[in-house]
Amino acid sequence: MDYTKLPNYKVAVEKYTNAVKEGADEAAQSKAFDKMMNTLGAEMMENMSASTSDKINELMASRPTNGLSESETKFFNAISSGVTGADVTLPLEIMNQVFTELEQAHPLLNIIKFQSSGLKMKAIIADSLASGGVAKWGEIFGDIKGQLSQTFKEVDFSQSKLTAFLAIPKDALENGYDWLKTFIVIQMSEAMALALETALVVGDGDNQPIGLMKDLEKGSVSNGKTTYPDKAVEGDLSDLKPDTAATKIAPLMQKLAKNAKGVSVNISGQVKLLVNPDDYYGTLAKFMYLTQNGQWVAVLPFGVEIVQSVAVPTGKAVIFAANRYWAYMGGTKMGEFDQTLAIEDLQLYTVKSFYYGKAYDNNTAKLVTLTTTP
Repeated sequence: MDYTKLPNYKVAVEKYTNAVKEGADEAAQSKAFDKMMNTLGAEMMENMSASTSDKINELMASRPTNGLSESETKFFNAISSGVTGADVTLPLEIMNQVFTELEQAHPLLNIIKFQSSGLKMKAIIADSLASGGVAKWGEIFGDIKGQLSQTFKEVDFSQSKLTAFLAIPKDALENGYDWLKTFIVIQMSEAMALALETALVVGDGDNQPIGLMKDLEKGSVSNGKTTYPDKAVEGDLSDLKPDTAATKIAPLMQKLAKNAKGVSVNISGQVKLLVNPDDYYGTLAKFMYLTQNGQWVAVLPFGVEIVQSVAVPTGKAVIFAANRYWAYMGGTKMGEFDQTLAIEDLQLYTVKSFYYGKAYDNNTAKLVTLTTTP
C-alpha cells in the first residue's frame, strides 16, 4: 500500500508507537490506537479507487485458484446476512493470509512466528532446561516427573486480547466474496501489524505479550497484574566497525548461547539485531562492500542479521535469538460494532484476536546501545 497517500495515518502510527514506548497508561494507549485505526479507515476509503483497489487486484491475482474453502463460504454467508448476537469465527485460511501480509511488510513478524492454538486460549510452554534434558538413559522408575528437570505448564492468555476495527462498504458484497475477503485481509493486516510488532518489542505483559526489551526477572504485581520493566543495557555497539565487530559482538553471542540456568542452547542462524529504521541504513552501511561481480552485500560476524522495527527506540538495539521466544495466537472473532459510524455507507466490525508472547528467559535478548548522542 502506498503510504504517501495516507499521511494522517503515518502521523497517527508515530503517536501510538511513542505512547507505548514511553509507557503511557492503558487509557492513553487505547485512545492512540483507536485514533490510529479510525484514521486508517477514513483514509483508506478516501483512496479506495487508487491504492486500495490496486492492492486488492494484486492480491487477487496471486491468490490460490481453487476458490473459497467451505469455512470461508460459511463465514461470508454470515457476514452477508448480518452478524448479530454471537460473534462469528474467522476461518483459519483468512488469518493465514493476514499473517502472510504482515510478514511481508513487517520483518519481525516473519522472524517470530505465531503458532495457532485454535480456539483454545491456552498455550503449553516449558521452562528452560536446567541440565541434561528430558531424555534419560537407563531404567524408568519412581516418579517420572521427578526425573525430568524440565517443567511444562499451561498458560491462559484469554486476557491478552487485541481488538481491531474493520470498516466494510455496505455495498461491498456486490463485488463478490473474493473481493470482500481480500479487502478484509488488507485492513486486518494494517490494523494488527503495528500493535503486534510493538508488543513483541516493548509490551509490558499487561493484557499483551511481553516484549524482548523487558526484564523477566523484575516483574511487579499491581491489582493482580504482573508487568515488566525495560532491561538494563548490557552492551555498547556505538563504535561498531567491520574490523572490531567480531570482538564486540562475541560477548553478546556468548550470553545468548546459554539459557538463564547456564545450559548451552543452539542459536546458529537465529540471531538478529533489531534497530529503529532511523538507525538501520547507517548500521548496515558499516558492513557493506562491493563484490567482484559488482553487487553490494552486507556481512556481519556470526551470521547476525540486521532487522528494522519502529518499536525500538532510536539509538538502541535489541540483539536476540529468534528461536527462543514463545508466540501463540488463539481464535479470532468478528462481530458488528454496535455504535453508529460517522460514514453512512460503511458497516463497522470489531475483530478480536488473542496472543501470547514471552521470551524463554532473560538470555533470549539483550539491550545494547547503538548510537550515542553527541
